Amino acid sequence: MTTELKKIKKDSYNIEKYVILPPVDVYETENEYVIKADMPGVKKENLQITIEQNQLEINGKIENGTAKEEEIKYSEYNLYDYHRVFTVGNSINRDGIGANLENGVLTLMLPKSEDIKPKKIEIKVEK
Repeated sequence: MTTELKKIKKDSYNIEKYVILPPVDVYETENEYVIKADMPGVKKENLQITIEQNQLEINGKIENGTAKEEEIKYSEYNLYDYHRVFTVGNSINRDGIGANLENGVLTLMLPKSEDIKPKKIEIKVEK
């Protein structure tokens, strides 16, 4: 697997920066959709997950370790923040969305709304 970088606009000054598109697994259960994203090095306090209209956005900021930039004499290692956007439909119960970050893996649980869950139809027998 290769690391995929994406160039994004950072601010109103049009300063560009690179971010990592974290690799994800998406799967569906009877009651929810689950997204697992690899985001090593991201701490809970540096993780932001938002949903607005039909856009689910994940942002993870990487801290630059203990060395100050002016102290670095030579470096081959670049740290990039994480960024990923998903389009979700109205089939998600937005109030029930949950997130867990453990060992560098973000797990998002997106519960299905009651309207789209499978329903068993009871068959009535007339006597």
